[in-house]
Amino acid sequence: MPTLVTGLALVMLGSGAHHSADAQPVEHPLEPAVTSSPRETLRTFVDSSESKWGVVRDEGEGQRTKEGLQKLLALDARIKGTLDLSEVAPEARSATADDVSVYLYEVLSRIQRPPIEEIPGNDDLENGAGLESWTLPHTEIRIHRVAKGPHAGEFLFDPETVDRAKEFYERTRHLPYREAPPIENVSSFLEVYGGWNLPITWVDALPGPMRTVAWGQAIWKWVGLLGSLLLALVLIAVFFRITRRHGKAREGRRYLSRLAVPVLLFAVAAFSIPWLAEEILLSGDVARWVKLSSTAVAYLSLAWVLWIVILTIGERIVSSPRIQTEGLDASLIRLTARLIAIAVVVVLVFQGATAIGIPLMGLVASVSIGGLAVALAAQDTLKSVLGSLTIFIDQPYRVGERIIAGGYDGVVERIGLRSTGIRQLDGNVTSIPNEKMAAMEIENVDRRQNIRRKTRLRMAAGSSEAQVREALAIVREIVEDHEGMSADRPPRVYFDEFNPDSLSIVIFYWYEPADYWAFCELAERINLEIVRRFGEAGIELAPPTSTMRISADPKRGDPLEHPE
Repeated sequence: MPTLVTGLALVMLGSGAHHSADAQPVEHPLEPAVTSSPRETLRTFVDSSESKWGVVRDEGEGQRTKEGLQKLLALDARIKGTLDLSEVAPEARSATADDVSVYLYEVLSRIQRPPIEEIPGNDDLENGAGLESWTLPHTEIRIHRVAKGPHAGEFLFDPETVDRAKEFYERTRHLPYREAPPIENVSSFLEVYGGWNLPITWVDALPGPMRTVAWGQAIWKWVGLLGSLLLALVLIAVFFRITRRHGKAREGRRYLSRLAVPVLLFAVAAFSIPWLAEEILLSGDVARWVKLSSTAVAYLSLAWVLWIVILTIGERIVSSPRIQTEGLDASLIRLTARLIAIAVVVVLVFQGATAIGIPLMGLVASVSIGGLAVALAAQDTLKSVLGSLTIFIDQPYRVGERIIAGGYDGVVERIGLRSTGIRQLDGNVTSIPNEKMAAMEIENVDRRQNIRRKTRLRMAAGSSEAQVREALAIVREIVEDHEGMSADRPPRVYFDEFNPDSLSIVIFYWYEPADYWAFCELAERINLEIVRRFGEAGIELAPPTSTMRISADPKRGDPLEHPE
């Protein structure tokens, strides 16, 4: 695509604004602008501008040619190479250079310039003049030596001249041309006519009011721009309604529906609007604002797209059968996806801000202050997130496991970034911050390899030695080779205590695997068998006993005395 001014030039070829000067051919299209001294810079700008508009005139007399377009692009690049655009937002430099090159050419064509030999040249610099800048006599147009950057050492029209070019044009546009230019009043055509693909005859065929200039643009341009923006908004709204209406049918379609609007918005901002602005040939401040606005929206919509894509990838990983949806692994995958998405968004926002000319240092300072404020306000949340990382590293429990933590006994239902949810055995759900979970003692019931039972049988205190031995034999026989017994953990039965009211037999056995309800069923069968066998052998178990002592408090009287 041609540049803004080049597009305009080739469109207005049939306007009749011609002169007879011959265009100078471009023999070396890749040759850069010569900016080694103020003389060479001014000469390059003026000669390239005259050649450029001469090519425009000559192309207008016949059919537009590819060679003519190439000449225009080469000359346009040389003209822009004489301008210091370092203080212009990167995305606005092309549009700004288009306008400034026209304004400066119009000004320089109307004012008196000194003879070229009186302008400081390379020979003056070689003689040690130490020149840093040169101002065109009787004007504020200044050419300075660039101190740093990719154009360091070159003499370019300084940023103030670039910024005030339109002002200079407005102050001199009433003056007559000193020499007849190839095309007169170029700036007027910028306001009325369109770009490369919009024939000038179409514009001439419009009603007069549509070609009236308002706020620097013809009315028809405003109609085209605002109408296109309205059409884009309607299209985005329609896509939004369609995707929200049908996006819940399937998971894949839901993700696709979430992408539809930001992708469409990016396409409109990054391609459609810039293309439209070039085709209808917006100029001046309007062109710059449209370019900067569309660039900002393009970066933001692209950040939106990548945010959704990265989070979607994270959710797809979480949906894998090997990952528990409510587990800590899933939460950390989601956290990682969010952190990556945030990093990508921040990078795009910073790049977009730089492109539209927002000072980077100010933006960094604002983000830093905002981040510090958020960090101070979310200290507890950050502690819980760090606790989550500790749990992830140690993995003392997982979703679905029964644990005992801080007096809570239940099954882990979820492990989030901030807290762990435990459904207690009574059915209530308790949420405990991960910060506390990482610090407390946790007993993971489901991770035991077996279930050990330790119980005591209390025989009557008057039982004989023979009865004790028989009781031991009976119990050992019952628990020997019991269900779920491990070879390396045989049952143990001992006569271990003399109690004031009984003789104590202690029983140990282990059940594998650690199936609690199967363990309870085994315990029940063992208990019933002991009761039956002890009954048949006449072995009496000691009932539980308790001792109550009653003493009188001298200060309160005898509690057994009844008042008269």
